[in-house]
Amino acid sequence: MIVFMTDWGNSHYVGICKGVMRSITDSEIVDLTHSITPYNVREAMYILDRSVDWFPEKSVFLIVVDYGVGTARRAIAVETDKYYFVAPDNGVLTLVLERHQPRKIVDLVNKKYHFGNSRTFHGRDIFSPAAAYITKGIFDDLGTRLPNYATLPYRKAHISGSTIQGEIAYFDRFGNVETNIPFSWIAEKDNIKAKIGGKVYQIPVVETYADVDEGELLVHEDSSGYIEIAVNKGIAREKTRCSEGCEIEISI
Repeated sequence: MIVFMTDWGNSHYVGICKGVMRSITDSEIVDLTHSITPYNVREAMYILDRSVDWFPEKSVFLIVVDYGVGTARRAIAVETDKYYFVAPDNGVLTLVLERHQPRKIVDLVNKKYHFGNSRTFHGRDIFSPAAAYITKGIFDDLGTRLPNYATLPYRKAHISGSTIQGEIAYFDRFGNVETNIPFSWIAEKDNIKAKIGGKVYQIPVVETYADVDEGELLVHEDSSGYIEIAVNKGIAREKTRCSEGCEIEISI
């Protein structure tokens, strides 16, 4: 299985890459999402990490969020004990490779396994063929071995006394504020005091959006087990005026 994620939206680029992959392999191709905010590697990093464990072992994750296409950034494939990853070497694999340690990393420089030579469509010419060939048992021959990969800096969630610190991971389609703080850290609380972007909010901890009045802030557990800040029938991103990567501090 190939699991495909990009920031291309509803464009023909997605179909072209699927056509390339289908010319090489009969493996199933699953669209994880093509709605990553354009160029937003941080968002893709978090969404990938929260998605991988729902897929079968040996799945090949093809991630093309590639603002550096055509530059000196490397195109890489990574083998772990459970999964494979094909992506630009721009930090998008940071979180997932903390949990799924790399066994092998290759720089995808073997042109025998490329499909074309465009400077701006490596998704078609380099990444898609590599993902397809991996499903056929080809990995080492795709390029040269690498000792490491690029990482993206981020604030790891941690607790110090009665204070929790973390960061805004990304915003979902509804403008909910997704954090990187495990909900289990506040699960026994009725409410929290959250400092976001220099402003402090007193927010109730609830189970569903409808547990507060329309337009009111709430905190609950998202589907991945992390703290989500939302507004019942509203947009928490606008209400809190925060940005991705922004620090969040919670007093408990």
